Amino acid sequence: MFDLKLVKKVAIFPSIGIARVGNSPDAYFVGPTIPGESASDPDDFRDKKGRIKRQAPKFYVYGIDAKGNILGELNESNGAKVEWRVEVANKKSAWYNFDIALDIPAAQGDFDTNGNATPGGLPVLSQKRNREYVSDTERKLLMIEPKPQRISGKNKNPKGLTHHFEGTIGTNKLPVYLGELRTDALGRLLFLGGLGKSDSFNGKKLTTFANNEGWHDDTSDGPVDASVKLPDGRVLEAEGAWVATAPTNFAVGVQAFTTGYDLIKDVICAGNPGRNKPRFFEDIYPTLKHLTINQWVNAGVSREFGWGSAYEFDNDALIARLNDKSDTNRPFRQTIFESFRNPDYAKMEPLAWPPLYGDAVTFNMNSTDPRSWYAVTTLQYKLLKRWAMGDFIVDKPPVCKPWQERTPAEQANGLTEASLEETLGGPFHPGCEFTWPMRQAIMYSKMPFRIKRRKVAKEDFGVAISPDIALAKGGPLDGSAPGDMTKWMAVPWQSDTSSCLSAYRAYAGEYLPTFWPARVPNDVLTQEDYKVIKNTKVSNEVKIQHFSPDARKKWLRGYIFDDQGNFIGGNSIEDRLKGVTKFTEEWYKIGILLKKPLAVDPELFPEEVWVETGRSIEKTKLKGKVQEEVTKRPAWVDMNPRHLR
Repeated sequence: MFDLKLVKKVAIFPSIGIARVGNSPDAYFVGPTIPGESASDPDDFRDKKGRIKRQAPKFYVYGIDAKGNILGELNESNGAKVEWRVEVANKKSAWYNFDIALDIPAAQGDFDTNGNATPGGLPVLSQKRNREYVSDTERKLLMIEPKPQRISGKNKNPKGLTHHFEGTIGTNKLPVYLGELRTDALGRLLFLGGLGKSDSFNGKKLTTFANNEGWHDDTSDGPVDASVKLPDGRVLEAEGAWVATAPTNFAVGVQAFTTGYDLIKDVICAGNPGRNKPRFFEDIYPTLKHLTINQWVNAGVSREFGWGSAYEFDNDALIARLNDKSDTNRPFRQTIFESFRNPDYAKMEPLAWPPLYGDAVTFNMNSTDPRSWYAVTTLQYKLLKRWAMGDFIVDKPPVCKPWQERTPAEQANGLTEASLEETLGGPFHPGCEFTWPMRQAIMYSKMPFRIKRRKVAKEDFGVAISPDIALAKGGPLDGSAPGDMTKWMAVPWQSDTSSCLSAYRAYAGEYLPTFWPARVPNDVLTQEDYKVIKNTKVSNEVKIQHFSPDARKKWLRGYIFDDQGNFIGGNSIEDRLKGVTKFTEEWYKIGILLKKPLAVDPELFPEEVWVETGRSIEKTKLKGKVQEEVTKRPAWVDMNPRHLR
């Protein structure tokens, strides 16, 4: 217990909370709260009917003294009364198209749509969505803006019957539910987002990956505020937070090559390391480990960085060598460092790490835009460079402290880190939880990781939005109102998710490069193969065949691919959009990758693997003309790469 008289201000943590959609109307789980620990659920994140549970971020209030020290949590247990206020919105249908990240050279006209250099070219002008459906004076009809909700007390709204965020969209005012509020046994806030329901409000069909006219989804975002009444009668307004509802996490515990936390930390640090020397396990190893953890979501990554590979970064012997700063190991460290793509994007590095498509991807093998591939953040790159030179601190693996053993500061700041660890920090085309504006310093307030507020929402920036308008002081990034974080994203999110594949063009093999597989897997270890590998009556030779990257199955089989990994149907846009439409309607039938034990020969197999679970979509049969090889991309991709991936 701490002295409540020392509390001079209060703040909400996490500063950015991530909710995730699920089609279960009642069941939910709480998102990650401790860095390094993923969310857990005894039911494998599905309810008794197999429906996907929603992820609810939990918000806490902490007291802070006059010197800025975090003293401890304020809740019902120490007499603090917290009234929560939340306002969310979905403005995607009323915003501008996503064509490309507006903060890169290609958006300024330095490269054309095929990735060819065009000095003095014209900047991108992104048109308004649904401009033929409503006039400028009626665009508010396309914004789903529920009334703000307030909640206070212990265990309020346990069944979710009240405190709903309900709005409408379109001239026919179609009802849309964006979520609800609840509280736990100590009065902490729980926010449950939408149910993953996407639809057309005017009967339009899906036509693109990002900008579907007449469509909406039930993601959202907005500010989280609180008033705290202390036992001595003082009422303090909390430093506010933000909540965003994102798609389901389809690979729980698999972190991206660059996480959302890495990204925002880079923005806050302006790309400069904050300490004299980096620590290996704290500053260096996570970047390397993320390469290996992605073996479970992409077969090409598995070959390069997975079990048994030369760069298996969770191998104990390799870790010991990586954590050795001697000159003897310097060539080895230097080789690894030079394998990473330089974030200055001064030259083409198509085969560098990480093996991801970038913000400027055009799928043109002759592209001259270095941003066709993705690089780690400037901060990550600088830390790796110092590590390669031997300028780092040799340390031991961190021990993940349980909640009760963490200091108040570790608890509070850890909530934000944990919330953002399983989000994507890039590439942004447009992304999953959020997109390119999050790497702009103008988005944030002075307090770290806090979204800057806009007192009066500004929704119209002209007929089309350009990079100069988007990045300007006073522009759309200079302060946010409800709905301003997610409005830059694809509408609906399912059309983008089902378009994010791998090896559109075989730059580096059959499976690479790829788009953010940590949230949208490409190739997975199926439940059937997992059972074979665990079977004590099966020979090791057969087990190895079922474990091999070659045996991995396409995660999107049944939607985009058949069961053999070939594209379903022909090479037309219509054939592809049938799969995209099916995923939009039946996304909840797809598998979720979860960590499972593998108690077999430890010399031949890892102790833990990520396995596809809960899949309920029926097997598919070949219909019509099917591509001979999955690595050959249909012709329509090259005809119009920014309309469909």
